Amino acid sequence: MTSSPPFVLTAYPLSHEFRERLEEAEGAELDYLSIPQLRRLGLRGLFATLGRMRGRRCLITLEDVGSESILPLLEGVAAVALPAAIEVVHADLHRERVSRAQIGRTALRVGRASMQGIFARRAAAERLASLLAEPRLAVRLGEQRRAVSINANLWFGVKAGGSLAHTGGVANGFVGGGYAVDLVAPFAVAHLRDDVTEHRAEPPKVFAPPSEINYFRYDDMLYRRVADVARRHPPAFVYQRLSIHSHVGVRLARALRVPLVVEYNGSEVWVARNWGRPLRYEKLAEQAEEVLLRHAHVVVTVSDVLRDELRARGVAERRIVTYPNCVDTELFDPTRFGAEERASVRARHGIADDALVATFVGTFGRWHGTDVLARTIRALSENAPGWLDERRLHFLLVGDGLRMPEVERTLGGRKGRYHTLAGLVPQAEAPAYLAASDLVLSPHVPNEDGSPFFGSPTKLFEYMAMGLPIVASELDQIGDVLQPSLHTSELAARVNPGAAVAVVTTPGSESELAVAICHLVERPDWRAALGAKARRLAEERYTWDAHVDAILARLEDVCG
Repeated sequence: MTSSPPFVLTAYPLSHEFRERLEEAEGAELDYLSIPQLRRLGLRGLFATLGRMRGRRCLITLEDVGSESILPLLEGVAAVALPAAIEVVHADLHRERVSRAQIGRTALRVGRASMQGIFARRAAAERLASLLAEPRLAVRLGEQRRAVSINANLWFGVKAGGSLAHTGGVANGFVGGGYAVDLVAPFAVAHLRDDVTEHRAEPPKVFAPPSEINYFRYDDMLYRRVADVARRHPPAFVYQRLSIHSHVGVRLARALRVPLVVEYNGSEVWVARNWGRPLRYEKLAEQAEEVLLRHAHVVVTVSDVLRDELRARGVAERRIVTYPNCVDTELFDPTRFGAEERASVRARHGIADDALVATFVGTFGRWHGTDVLARTIRALSENAPGWLDERRLHFLLVGDGLRMPEVERTLGGRKGRYHTLAGLVPQAEAPAYLAASDLVLSPHVPNEDGSPFFGSPTKLFEYMAMGLPIVASELDQIGDVLQPSLHTSELAARVNPGAAVAVVTTPGSESELAVAICHLVERPDWRAALGAKARRLAEERYTWDAHVDAILARLEDVCG
């Protein structure tokens, strides 16, 4: 009797390349369980899921060194499944067997880390209360042409996504504005300009439960790191992306008596409550957000919806900069890629070189509409296979995340006759994947609670810069950016796209999405015209240099 293949326990979705190597080494397709997926199940669902893995080997994967701090937690979760064995698999696929004695010793380290987290939370609560009572400092923008940029998102294994593109784009934009930048973050960022210096702020060595308590420990560690950087290279201002429980930018800016710029992409408290699970220390998280917004001299946001939200939260209009996410049009430039690069990406995923590839790129969050796209692909596969074969149409979905299991179920697996789920790919490879595409999709859906969609998808601007024809949801800023556009209801009456830069659909409509895709697949002249105009719009209006110019102009106005 053949034994069951092992199951894989991960802190985050694995990259496509690592999964392929791991499955090749095991000689079988594997079952994957990630911590975000298990958290969604609740305690009963978690134990039931792990119970089904009983008696199988467990492979704990550490694709990158930065995720080693979460290894103790993964070992504890693995032990609940009563596996036949636990093996830690490193990036080079070498393995280490985990003994029960090791798990016991790890438990003691985790206990100590939890106590440290409790003390850090208490200290943060006292500091936040004090900062809420303090006025914002009246400071001037210094003459030194240097800035400190902080991303405090305590993520593990992050390789791609809009936040990475935004962090790198803004840092590069400051360089374009004449500033050298010290970028402090717990992860690496691709494609940085020469005058951006990266400083890795390593996460805690041991990730302790409850998981949220690690944010407080990390913020103290991050402060020591950025303070050291700032002592060696005094900045004219501090820039921080708002992150859960973090107020390190306020501490640093006040200590240095320099202006603070806060990047606001929405309330993390709201995101946790509506797109995940409510935060355990929600009141403290709200206070941290309030402290950042109150002490910021300038608050930067990416949509009118968020601008209005900031006003409602008491941020004066004069201190707000609103500019959509943008793109590096030199990095995302279709002329950088030739037939060889295009063929290489396709060959990597078994896609024919003469296929017409319709691509989605994203992190499979609730707002991305991947469930709508998956149902649309399935309907076309079931109802029009002959047309799909004739047109050589193949769907490529790049990314991973919470909605991936649902998409896999809908499509019947990661690889099918008409689709490929590529999984995560490094941010640096995103331009090549788009260069291998003929049509791109942005099927975003409204927020489930009925609130306005506040996002500004970075992939939308990358699509535009690559000169690709776009089918997108006509959803708040997405519809505003893609102007002028053609709605699916107008397609039948048009012989050419005219001045349009994209085709838009009613958000959530599978039938309209299918109509728009089919219309462009059958009209290569439309695809070329739409792509060229989208590229031109990105160059004229949506570059990171333009985004940062608006920030610097407002900063000089407020603190100059």
